Amino acid sequence: MYYYINGKFKLSHDAKIAFDDSGFLYGDGLFETLRFDNQKLFSPEKHLCRLFKGLEVISLNIEQTASDLLYLLNKVIHKNKLDSGIVRLMITRGASNAESHSFNIPRIYISIKPFYDVPSKPVKVIYLDETKYPIIRFTPAIKSMNYIGNLLSKRECTKQGGYEPVFYNNDKIITECAIRNIFYIKNNTLLTPSTDLGILSGVMRDTIIDISKHIGVKVVEKHIDYNSVNDMHESFISSTGIGLLPCYWEGWKSNYKITKLIKKELFKRIKNS
Repeated sequence: MYYYINGKFKLSHDAKIAFDDSGFLYGDGLFETLRFDNQKLFSPEKHLCRLFKGLEVISLNIEQTASDLLYLLNKVIHKNKLDSGIVRLMITRGASNAESHSFNIPRIYISIKPFYDVPSKPVKVIYLDETKYPIIRFTPAIKSMNYIGNLLSKRECTKQGGYEPVFYNNDKIITECAIRNIFYIKNNTLLTPSTDLGILSGVMRDTIIDISKHIGVKVVEKHIDYNSVNDMHESFISSTGIGLLPCYWEGWKSNYKITKLIKKELFKRIKNS
């Protein structure tokens, strides 16, 4: 695979990130993960809009426009001759001078990979108390490179035989997954945690909300009590990589009737984008 490494295309085994890069040293940067099917990116404008809003939040100015970045993303896809997969765009503040805390020109990296295998059956989620993990959230929410708490929770989830952890906060309110969004369905109403909890409004999350409204499913973004999850009729998780994936937890099951309808419409939208 060819990666884009700050102005040059390098084969993946030759791709290097400088030791002085502030993204590597301090996690000082942002990223976006985009999917593409038939060599066509899904909702790139939404991803890039979120990226530039995030760059403004952390006061990281780049010379490139959204059109410039879109050109680079497409160039990486076409150079690799990959039909479908995932591209990851990363922007860091550049070389760091630890003494003066000054930085040089921002750096841009783009990696690419084929889709990983997504389970064909519902996956098990594990509910975890997020106060036990260093979950870093910004206001407004940004997609920063600081994911240590999320990754630690994924390890714990795997230990417990789960696919993805679902967090609840100190008030026992459901927030989000480690790297995905969570949805519930009850009485033909789609429920999902509201963004006022500090969670990131995922591009796939927004797409699913739009699709649900389009097919006549009521959508409510709200604070969902952890103690109420067993009363839900259906549940699924979402992200750019997996799209939509039905889920379950210990002692709970579903027929996923409405979930299947939403997933079918999501597949159509992705293929027709």
